Amino acid sequence: MRVSILTNGPGELWGWARPVAMELRRRGHSVSLWLLPCPFASGHEREAASLLGVDKLEGPMSASRLWQALAQEHTDCVLQLGGDLMFGNRLARRTRTPLFCYSYGPGKGMSRARVFTAWASTALTMPGAQPIGDLVRDALAMDSESFDWPEEEGAPRLLLCPGTRPAIRAAVLPWFLAVVERLRMTFPRLRPVTLFSPFIPEEESSVWRDAGLNPKRVGAGVAMRSADYALTQPGTNTLELMHCGLPGLVAAPFAFLDLVPIAGLRGFIASLPLVGRRVRMAAANRLLARHDGFISLPNRMARRSVLDELYGDISPDDIADRVSEALVDTEGLRAKRKELLSLSGPGPGAARTLCDALEQGWAKS
Repeated sequence: MRVSILTNGPGELWGWARPVAMELRRRGHSVSLWLLPCPFASGHEREAASLLGVDKLEGPMSASRLWQALAQEHTDCVLQLGGDLMFGNRLARRTRTPLFCYSYGPGKGMSRARVFTAWASTALTMPGAQPIGDLVRDALAMDSESFDWPEEEGAPRLLLCPGTRPAIRAAVLPWFLAVVERLRMTFPRLRPVTLFSPFIPEEESSVWRDAGLNPKRVGAGVAMRSADYALTQPGTNTLELMHCGLPGLVAAPFAFLDLVPIAGLRGFIASLPLVGRRVRMAAANRLLARHDGFISLPNRMARRSVLDELYGDISPDDIADRVSEALVDTEGLRAKRKELLSLSGPGPGAARTLCDALEQGWAKS
């Protein structure tokens, strides 16, 4: 069976496409991986995708070039993991093959696809969607490198997650450094590690190392299972924290608001001088209102505070004080771990279930 996987941003590529592509290859199927245009891209998706060993890798490219390139694709099955479904719909219609889609929420064009999602709660908002578990959990189970970061009394292990987008990462570095310096006033033996994902170029390592933030290129599943607490930003990595049972603080300073990409027409308007920041602030407020004021995915799922959050006009000192409060509360950390793992649900298996469905759909087509 020839499967064309269409995916877009770092979270979808590494958290969704990676376990599915590996499972398909394990079963002997041919995999073509297409990287779609994405406003949230890191710029290093192709380098990361090349590590997956797929049979064909295409993109990223402009939407117009992609539209033309898809006309040359030959496939038996189309699976879209993130991005605009117009691309998956085009390919499936042209090749007269079944279209499958995995998503955390409803979207345009899903009526033409067989849709899968992670949780029963999200399936309620997606007519016809089948909950199969979170592919991110399958991806974390693939992380098995050796990582020497043992537990030591009085020496808390703080995992710093700088994200995948270069502009935000550059802005975050001095903040992380200030947070760590303030924390060392309370925890002199603090042991920070900065998680370097496959989307961060190796040449950045020296900058973070010189700052004393100890960058490590290791699987998120390995690092998160070893840490005591994490400092991160909104995104897929909050789900990784949940699945690994790692308490953490999800921080979103409004000082970084101008660096956050916005898709579509609103993104263009947000790039304009004078009106841009107002557009971004309005978008942020709408998002908060829609999700009961929560910025992390686990908290939105639970509709309560499971991961710590801090956002708005905040400073590195505010962040450090909040992290310090959490680190001294050992009983609270233990309870948070249990709560996160409880919310995580059953173990890996979503990729297997999805690949079973692809095979069945191909057999019927």
